[in-house]
Amino acid sequence: MQTGAVLTVSESKRLIAKGVAAHPAVQRALKSGLVAIAKGTTNSYVVEEILGKPIEKTNYCTGTTWPTKGSRAGKVSGAIPDVVLRNGQPVEGATATGSVADMKAGDVFIKGANAVNHALKQAGLLIGHPTGGTLGATLGTLVARRIHLIIPVGLEKSVPGDIV
Repeated sequence: MQTGAVLTVSESKRLIAKGVAAHPAVQRALKSGLVAIAKGTTNSYVVEEILGKPIEKTNYCTGTTWPTKGSRAGKVSGAIPDVVLRNGQPVEGATATGSVADMKAGDVFIKGANAVNHALKQAGLLIGHPTGGTLGATLGTLVARRIHLIIPVGLEKSVPGDIV
């Protein structure tokens, strides 16, 4: 017998965030290392789960596409600074992108995605910055130093085709 469950997008993001917070690599880096959480809608839930306190989630987003009219207009301000944790403690004034320079193997960089093809195990990111945005600025270092890149993304962002 099989059962199914239907979750709202918010419920899905919360479940994903709980999984990211419990991930062994994240737990290790929280004890002894660096964890940087780039801004994003799903990552706002990750921040809440890791810090153990609520935040104004719409303020932990950048580069989002929102309607110009209606109840969501003007809600995103990006007012919450990036969350970077060293040995589980916040690093004041640090940015997610800038912290990569201090990372070593085993540290964790968390960056959300805009699209996912679960069957092909692909995640896609919309890059609006002329030099590649967050991932363009960090990917080389992440790979070279064997830093864990965790990309939390919900199935509401599913696309049927090859993303690459």
